[in-house]
Amino acid sequence: MALLTDPRAGSGKIIKFLLKWEQPLCFFLYISGIVWILLLALPMFNDNTYFSENALLPGLVTKKSNLEQTAKQYYVYLLHEMKRYPDVMPYAWLAAKLNQLHLDVFIHNFTLVNPFQDQQFTGQNIYGIIRAPRAASTESIVVSVPFRPINSIYLDTAPSIALLLAFAKFCRKQKYWAKDIIFLITEHEQLGIQAWLDAYHGVTSGNEGVLISGDLPGRAGSIQAAINLELHSMKISSIDVKVEGLNGRLPNLDLFNLAQNMIAKEGIRQSFQKRFDVKYKNKFKNWWYHFNTLLMMITSQATGIPTGNHGLFHRFGIEAITLEGFEKPRQQSSDGNFYQVGRVVESIVRSLNNLLERFHQSYFFYLLPSTDTYISIGLYIRSLVLIIAGIFIKAFCMWQRLQASNSIEDTKNTTIKQSKVCFF
Repeated sequence: MALLTDPRAGSGKIIKFLLKWEQPLCFFLYISGIVWILLLALPMFNDNTYFSENALLPGLVTKKSNLEQTAKQYYVYLLHEMKRYPDVMPYAWLAAKLNQLHLDVFIHNFTLVNPFQDQQFTGQNIYGIIRAPRAASTESIVVSVPFRPINSIYLDTAPSIALLLAFAKFCRKQKYWAKDIIFLITEHEQLGIQAWLDAYHGVTSGNEGVLISGDLPGRAGSIQAAINLELHSMKISSIDVKVEGLNGRLPNLDLFNLAQNMIAKEGIRQSFQKRFDVKYKNKFKNWWYHFNTLLMMITSQATGIPTGNHGLFHRFGIEAITLEGFEKPRQQSSDGNFYQVGRVVESIVRSLNNLLERFHQSYFFYLLPSTDTYISIGLYIRSLVLIIAGIFIKAFCMWQRLQASNSIEDTKNTTIKQSKVCFF
């Protein structure tokens, strides 16, 4: 078989065919790839989601939590503290509340150095650990919340912190935990969670000396999974499950399925990409709606930017998602309160507590046109192959023409030199 660098390789029948039909062939492959992407939103290309990891045992436990009243009390006190300190996290109050629950409480300090303006920004993360009473501290689960002050440009997360404290109080009384549970409150959005993860694993992400993560005064076991909470109100109308991580990475599909099933079981509307599952009688409308959801996911992945703090866990091999709860409109009833939301969190964490090993059974590469259907990599990779094949053929034909032109020039130069020698 001839090498591509061999100038005689251009005489093959296949290569002559590619050079002759380059334009229509590339056009056909490109259009075929686009059409295949459009067809992915059709029901015939979608499979219903299911659990591959039987150890999760989703929804089989008897839920005992009733976090609504406790969360409301924490929420009132937290708002008072946030009004007293509108620009910073109330470190002392949060640490005191976690200490009152008899958790192992630690404060993590980190520094961000701006190399262009010679400035330094400091921050602190607060976390408490419940040690597993039924096992050694070899594995752990993280429940995290990003703290946002009152004057933040982002939506409020004070209800999330109140729920985290209420859930920590509930977990402290239970004896069935087989994994450590880490309750983490971070500052400065994704900078805080990145610094904490770097310090936890003893690594440095990015350039040295930019994000100084420091050292952690306390650790738990190896982190198996993480749930990030972003609840914007005490009355929730729906919960959106975010999965897109850094550079488009996704968590194991079983974790997404677990969250969606537990949310639906508690009677709360679940969504993906902030879009609810809608079934139209018109087939075109139904396809168009699911295609837009699919396209939003692809676009979000293409940016490479995490959609929440969960996205930074993936690079450490930790499966993580974000549960974002939105405020209930006034015209709707107030059924979606923290009683149901608390039970959703309890169900997810207790299912994760059942895991015997890391997530590995289900898909890590998938697309989601809705909350209960998915598209496997075996289907959507075909569109990518078709588009790349057209690009490859175009590049290969350009290279062949370039080689041919160089060969002609070399032949002319050789002929001229020979004629000069004959003349003299």
